[in-house]
Amino acid sequence: MEEKTFRFSRMHADFQTRDAQSVFGWRFTPRIIFKAGKGTKLVDVDGNEYYDLTSGMMCMILGHSHPELTEVMRDMAGQVVHMSSWYSNPWIVEFAELLGSTLPGNLKVVNFAVTGSEANEVAMRMALAATGKYDIVSMIRGLHGGSLAVEALTTVGGNRRKSLGPLMFPAKSNAILPPFCYRCPVNRTYPGCDIACLEQSEEMLEFVTSQNIAAILQETIPVSGGMIVPPAEWLPRLAQMAKRWGALLILDEAQLAPARTGRMWGLEHYGVTPDIVTFGKGLSAGLAVCGTITTPEIAEKVRGDAGLPWAGTYSGDPFTAAVALKQLEIVIRDNLAERAQRLGELAIRELDVLKAKYPVIGDIRGKGLYRMLDIVKDPQSRTPDPLMAERIRYNALLEGVATIAVKHYVRFCPPLIVTESEIKDIVGRLEIAVKRAMDGFPKDVDFRRSGSLAVGNRPVDEEVETTA
Repeated sequence: MEEKTFRFSRMHADFQTRDAQSVFGWRFTPRIIFKAGKGTKLVDVDGNEYYDLTSGMMCMILGHSHPELTEVMRDMAGQVVHMSSWYSNPWIVEFAELLGSTLPGNLKVVNFAVTGSEANEVAMRMALAATGKYDIVSMIRGLHGGSLAVEALTTVGGNRRKSLGPLMFPAKSNAILPPFCYRCPVNRTYPGCDIACLEQSEEMLEFVTSQNIAAILQETIPVSGGMIVPPAEWLPRLAQMAKRWGALLILDEAQLAPARTGRMWGLEHYGVTPDIVTFGKGLSAGLAVCGTITTPEIAEKVRGDAGLPWAGTYSGDPFTAAVALKQLEIVIRDNLAERAQRLGELAIRELDVLKAKYPVIGDIRGKGLYRMLDIVKDPQSRTPDPLMAERIRYNALLEGVATIAVKHYVRFCPPLIVTESEIKDIVGRLEIAVKRAMDGFPKDVDFRRSGSLAVGNRPVDEEVETTA
């Protein structure tokens, strides 16, 4: 196959150099500078278009420059943008009410935050205050944010926690084994295993915690750890386990809500109502509005304890609340959960064709319009191949598809406004990317500098092996 290369204008190359010199951040190679977005696509400073296959950072449910959201932004910019979080505004009240109306049970009270990390730390504060206990238990392969307390509960590897040990809080335990059927942590096979990973997890609770468990914090579907879609029985049994230990169940939905999995909330797939749920990303419309939702009973019990209710400088700002409110109204009005379910079925059919043709695609997991390709050296050993994943990502960019490759996982997460023809076009471009990657292009690959989740500091060569 003929090799392609990137050709950047002098202006583009200048911005790339200045970005490298002045901005301290993770960057994929090549260091493309984007200037605009419209619908499902991004536009770089040279005018080239790319499908946005990760919806920003999984935030742009309605794509870029949605006209109704743009109108709200214009109106709010001329009306009010920010105010003290000790006062309220109509938009934050209405957003909280609408969020509560979409959730099961009595999850009605929202403590707003700015980031998903903050939202999860607020949930942890609630658990400590509500139970009087202090161990927070999380799942191995989970990711809950980047601030120090939630970083202590994050176990996806890479450089995220390197040298941070003395700063991270000690009263935590990563004790839940992941329900990762593709690479079972206890070497069993579903469904005959009877969810043995959870049985062993409960044994771990006895031996690696203080048995003073305030909460189990869990992503409904762990994404960064491998798009691990739990078996139907797993989450209900985890909820029962939390009750046996007198612990609250906190479900982290930052990557999933709203509508992306084919349900408004990912937890709806499992019929589980947690004590606390956290949100971010997709419900934020790309702005800094995230939060923690619990019941009125828990909210009143914890009031005045553990720094609750928590508020920062920007939590509950009217500008962000108004835009997020409008987005959620559109998601509900246009029934985007049903759309994600329907188009997700099309996407998996198209992607399964690639999986059957190219052995480097070991598995495809996910729900709705949130899928992930597990890239392997061969389908029999299922040995992860992060080099191949990075090659696929690079070549996809050459074909006008911007996605994320973390370790050996390639994400497929388009905005929910994507069309059937666009899905087929994207998959067709991905096929070209896979073919070129299998031909060994590009030759020089270093995925270690692409993000904090990259595979540590291992030597980069064709024989590199990583943990699953």
